[in-house]
Amino acid sequence: MASKLKGVKKSTMTNQQRKLLCEYKRDHQGCTQQDLVQWVDKTFDLKVSQGTISNTLKRSSEFLSANFDKDGSFKRHKAAKYPDMEKVVYEWFLQHQERVNITGDLIIEKAVEALNLLYPQDSSEHKLSQGWLEKFKLRHGIKSYRRFGESGSVDIHDMENKLESIREKINQFPMKDVFNMDETGLFYRLQADHSLATKQLEGRKQDKERLTIVICCNEDGSEKIPLWIIGKYAKPRCFKNVNMNSLDCEYRANKRAWMTGLLFEEYVRWLDDQMHGRKILLVVDNCPAHSNNIQGLQNVELFFLPPNMTSKIQPCDAGIIRAFKMYYRKRFYRKILEGYELDISSPEKINVLDAINLAVSAWRNVKQESIANCFRHCKIRSANPTDSNDLNDVNSGEDIRELENLITGMHYRHKMDVNELVDYPGENNECYKVQSIEEIMADTIQNSVDDEVDDDSVPLEPVTRKEALQAATTLHNFLLQYENAVPQLLSAMGRFKDELNKDLKFTKKQVTIDSFFTRPS
Repeated sequence: MASKLKGVKKSTMTNQQRKLLCEYKRDHQGCTQQDLVQWVDKTFDLKVSQGTISNTLKRSSEFLSANFDKDGSFKRHKAAKYPDMEKVVYEWFLQHQERVNITGDLIIEKAVEALNLLYPQDSSEHKLSQGWLEKFKLRHGIKSYRRFGESGSVDIHDMENKLESIREKINQFPMKDVFNMDETGLFYRLQADHSLATKQLEGRKQDKERLTIVICCNEDGSEKIPLWIIGKYAKPRCFKNVNMNSLDCEYRANKRAWMTGLLFEEYVRWLDDQMHGRKILLVVDNCPAHSNNIQGLQNVELFFLPPNMTSKIQPCDAGIIRAFKMYYRKRFYRKILEGYELDISSPEKINVLDAINLAVSAWRNVKQESIANCFRHCKIRSANPTDSNDLNDVNSGEDIRELENLITGMHYRHKMDVNELVDYPGENNECYKVQSIEEIMADTIQNSVDDEVDDDSVPLEPVTRKEALQAATTLHNFLLQYENAVPQLLSAMGRFKDELNKDLKFTKKQVTIDSFFTRPS
């Protein structure tokens, strides 16, 4: 029999819905109770009173710490005794579940191993019971499943049948509500130089500092989800004095700048929250980091592509990522040329903040038509007579020629072919690797502690409002003289100055005659 929370008025809300309400309030502290009434109406199609909201929030801690069975019954459980250990073991589980048959004994063995690494001084006391195992499985939605067939193998003759089942699923959603998400490695300082020599030449070594970029967009190309960017450092020095909310992306970090199961789950829950009651289908590949047991999603339905078919039917792999990288490289080489003009030493050695700004701008440049063509090319929706599979706007044309001209202008000794640069060998191979418990711990636990890191970037110098206004005036005057200036640029500069003036605070006191005299002692 479902238990009731004392003091909560009866309503049509289920316990699970009440928990989701408390989670939403926790993540959106600025929401008023009236806002939450409207959120419940929009999300669950339920009319509730403000009193219902108030009474639910009073018991928020109980709902947030609760588990619910399928029938909605309410059952509290104790918080994990070793949350850091459980985080490591869960990440290990996500990475290995596709590769080996994982038993309860194996989970306990890895949990003890993690405890010994976390608390070596108490290693003799680390023993875990079957009771802990059951609670761990409950907390993380782990259940027992029987394996069918041969893992990871796909009969090439069966691909068309699988494609039909994919189309059947995708046809249930309108094009604007079908999204594809994928991650890619980005060597953000890579130069297009193939110079050969008998020894290392100064400045010629390929810099393969890497970020992982998470790209997501919908089928008709009308929506590009803000990038998630994964770096090696939680707080690089170049982030100092930076308002991270202004970057139009989300930044995360681990020691190897990889996608992990925990990060994937965080991403999906973040996307679920962004949809605000809109139901979407998120198509992803079968990468081991992509967990398929994420509980409690309200707006996002995960759909996993069959193994070994990703390269043929995933839209992001069909040209969307390639287009993004092409625009990134163009902006990177323009920045180098700009650095030479400004007499900047080693302008090619950009920092993470520079790379993020270039990546965000490159993502904006990817055209809606290019995205829609990539989805059509993969044929994951039933054919339409008007469909075109033309990828010319993604793989060639004016943008490619402009990138080639930029590379030529760099005067490299042996310039790299533009197609090889955009699809650089090995760049995507390092997005994800299976890790040991020790490696997972270094990424998951230590990275969250090491906020200050010894990277090679320098902090962003603070800019005062006065300096910003002077720079804006200089730029405005330049635009008045620039022969290629358009009214939109001048208008944008005017809006920028208006925004600066909104924050002006007149704190100086009125000067009086007393100010010119000193009080006699």
